[in-house]
Amino acid sequence: MGWFSKGFDDAEAQVAATSTGWVRDFFMKNGEKAEGVRIIDDDTVNIRAHFVKGKGWFTCIQGVDDEACPLCEAGNKAQNQFVLNVIDPREYTDKNNNTHKNQVKLWRVGITLLRLLNKRRNTYGPYPTLKLDIEKMGAGAWDIVAEKTDEEIKFAEGEEPYIREEVLAPKSRKELLAIINNDSFSSNNNDDDDDDDDEDISWRKV
Repeated sequence: MGWFSKGFDDAEAQVAATSTGWVRDFFMKNGEKAEGVRIIDDDTVNIRAHFVKGKGWFTCIQGVDDEACPLCEAGNKAQNQFVLNVIDPREYTDKNNNTHKNQVKLWRVGITLLRLLNKRRNTYGPYPTLKLDIEKMGAGAWDIVAEKTDEEIKFAEGEEPYIREEVLAPKSRKELLAIINNDSFSSNNNDDDDDDDDEDISWRKV
């Protein structure tokens, strides 16, 4: 395609091809509950990632293609993340007064929460066969009730799982340096080695 195209169909295709958008992350505030969460994937994709305020999560590139990670060099500590596609059953209304429910989101869990999820899997069966009632009790404390179900996972219109290997793919050192040099960069000095007790982060799409 040249520098332009014509027509509605090409417009839709262009947006789909060029939209990078925010990945919708599944997160819960302390004391919040979500009933009937479905995990789509059989298992996690495991990464280490940095959080940059106002920009989001970035997969650590330390050791990737022999490139040193500039976020590590800047003192932004990488966290262990174990990532799953989930369907979030909670309903919310956006600023345009549109209601959303059963959206596909990425759940970035730390090792404490992953161990709890794995116990439920070992007891009740593979993740996609479970319905989960989840409550975040506080920092690093979760209550998860699992129920075995024969209900097929159904996606809302326009929803589909993220291809984790694509959306989590690390950026180049040059791209990460550009992020660091942006005024919105701030170091994350969290001493916790996972994200189990992260707080509500305003930039995240719900």
